[in-house]
This record gives sequence, C-alpha cells and structure tokens, in this order.
Amino acid sequence: MKEGMMKTPKKEWFLLGLFFLAFLRSEAAAQTEKEKLDKLIEGARKEGTVVYYGSTSTPEALEMMKGFERKYPFIKAEHYRAGSDTLMEKILIETRAGRYSADVYNLRSFTTSVLVQKGLFAKYPSPHARFYKEGFKDPDGHWISFYMNPATFGYNTKLVPASQAPKDWNDLLDPKWKGQMIMDREESEWFANMLKFMGREKGLQFMQRLATQNLTFRAGHTLLAQLVAAGEFKIGVVLYTPRLELMKAAGAPLEWVRANPVIAYHYTIGVAAKAPHPNAARLFVDFFLSKEGQELIAKIGRVPVRTDVRPNPPHLVEGVNMVPSDTALAEKDFQAYFHEYRKVFNVQ
Repeated sequence: MKEGMMKTPKKEWFLLGLFFLAFLRSEAAAQTEKEKLDKLIEGARKEGTVVYYGSTSTPEALEMMKGFERKYPFIKAEHYRAGSDTLMEKILIETRAGRYSADVYNLRSFTTSVLVQKGLFAKYPSPHARFYKEGFKDPDGHWISFYMNPATFGYNTKLVPASQAPKDWNDLLDPKWKGQMIMDREESEWFANMLKFMGREKGLQFMQRLATQNLTFRAGHTLLAQLVAAGEFKIGVVLYTPRLELMKAAGAPLEWVRANPVIAYHYTIGVAAKAPHPNAARLFVDFFLSKEGQELIAKIGRVPVRTDVRPNPPHLVEGVNMVPSDTALAEKDFQAYFHEYRKVFNVQ
C-alpha cells in the first residue's frame, strides 16, 4: 500500500515538471518573437517606406495600404499595380537593368514560381506560417499565399433552373450546353491542375470533349461573369466565386456550383531578394499574414487563406473541395501547359 502511494506523487511531479518546461519554452518562444518584431519595427522606422508590387486591383490595394499605415503610421506604403504576367515582365526587365525598386511582391502562384526559380524572392520564415496549410506556402520559405480565388463554373439563374443546372464538371459535356458557354482565353493554370486532379489521360479526354462544345472565349473573368449575368451565355466555365458573390449581392442572377474539385488560384506575398527596405518589407508581409491583416483581406471581399479567419460570406469555403493550384506544375512545364491548352481549345 505504501509503495503504491509513493508512485502517484512521483507521476504527478513528473507531469507537473513537463508542463512547467513546456510553459517556459512557450514563454521563451513568445519573448523571442517579440524581440524579433521589435527589431523589425526599429529597422522599418528608419527606412520609412515600403514599395509593394502587386496584382491586387487598385481599389482593394489602396484599402490594404491604409490598413497597414494605420498599424504602422511611420511607414509610407507605395503601390504599383499590374496583372501577374505584366508584373513579372516588369520585375525581370528591372532586374536585367540592375534596378531594384520593389520591397514586396504579390503575384499569382504560377507566376511566383517562375520568379522563385530565378532567385528573385528572399527566404523569410514568417512567424505566421504555421497558420497556413501546405499547398498555400513555399516549403523553402520564399512565399505564403494570403488570399485566393476559388474557381468553378457558374450559371445564369434566370436561364438555367437550379433543378436543371450542371452539378459537376462532366455535366458540362451534355449536348444541351453546346454553344451556351463562355470561358477565359487564358486558362492554362486551371487546365494543368484539372489534368493533375483527374489524371492526365481522363483529364485530357474531358478537355477534348469540352472543346467540342463550341465555347466562346473572351479575356477577363469579371467580363465573363458580367456576360453570363446579362444572359449572353448560360454558363461561365471558370469563374471566381468571390466575384459571383459580390454580383449576387447586387442583384445579379448568378449562382456557382460546388464542383469537384474547385481549383483555388492563390496569390502569394513575399519579400523581394534585393528589397531596398528589407525590414519594412518583412513587417508588411507579416501584417498581411497576421489575423488582423487577414481580417482586412476578408473585409475587402477577398478569400483569406489563414486557417483561423473566415471569408465573407463563410459559405465561400463551406462544403467545397478546395484544391490549391499546384505551383510545381508551373516550375516543371509552364510553357508546355500553356501551349497544350491553346491547342486543345484552338485559342489563337
């Protein structure tokens, strides 16, 4: 009896010791993070400026800049906006000329992969990385995706009753939709990810059959959504769900489908390798990866990627098989997918 009574206190002391040790470690980690942040703030205060090259639309980017400057009023945020492909060309031209103006890059993940391969992103292990799932962050620490555009097909609810609407990708192959669908002329990223998800052979068969449906091609996903809403087409093959939700809220007769999969185009943020203001750059990146920054991203109508922040409306991600666009596809065969997509769909 006495022997048994002696064992319990020992176990309790052992567990208490483990708990105390874990507490000390967490306190030390928190202290280290605070020291790093204080050092960043001190350096950024001296730099006074951060230059942000981004593909985010200008109105949204301006709201982002205001949010950052409210948090850090001693740093002036400057913004240059262009589409991801145009922005990549600008960065490459400036690099060849030896000009390094940007501190932070924000591009679509496929484009980011090209610049990472060329050594134009710095490695920065953000303390917020643990709140982002695999597939939405670079395992080597060059970038993390801070918002995404889930892409699926949508339809005009006045022209297509819900009971007759397509429910999954293969339903788009029904002859009744022939000549009734529109698609963006630059969908090589979606094409590549769908081939990976379906398996190359089945995926290619799907694409080839879809190409026989007399699709109309235009440039720009917002334009496509507007044309579907106007009744020019019954179905938009690849549309961004956040845009559709905004248009629905304004009264547009649109609905989107939880197809399997919904490819999540994601938009990265990272520090430029030759950033003129490296401390301000890291502070900027950390702000938009933080919970506060991600809540701002949700407020301006984007879908945040951080796991503890919900989008607005929340059903943008509820019940959705969200598959992040695989950047490895771009690293290996970007040009091959680009040309194959155009060949299959006869896009000039």
